Amino acid sequence: MQENNNLNPSQIGLITEYKCRTYLLEKGFTVLIPEGNYTKYDLVIEKNNHFYRIQCKHAIPDIDSFRVRTRYEIRRSSVKQKYTDKDCDYFMTEYQNEFYIFPIFGTTETKFWFRPTNKANTSKLAKDYLAEIILNQL
Repeated sequence: MQENNNLNPSQIGLITEYKCRTYLLEKGFTVLIPEGNYTKYDLVIEKNNHFYRIQCKHAIPDIDSFRVRTRYEIRRSSVKQKYTDKDCDYFMTEYQNEFYIFPIFGTTETKFWFRPTNKANTSKLAKDYLAEIILNQL
């Protein structure tokens, strides 16, 4: 998504969520939306009678990469919590018109690189998490 300084974080998140929903619908998935704003996932998709909870997150541009904040704040406090597999099954984001899906890594932020780096154990290549690849593996 092109950065727009006139949008607040909630609007930016909603735009990312709608882009992800549209992508999934165009790929033929059934997309279920939870009623209310109290779940730690934004949507549920169904494939072969299996359901997957997805939390949509905005991608933040970085040098040769992008970052996704995989945390949430507890209401009325500044405490940041990591998502767990009890909260959702996957994260989904859109960056430069490409969609990515990735599992819960247990971190508060995940960085995706466009080329290999010398951070072998922690480096995540964006191409390994392309939505069309991950969705075919479900």
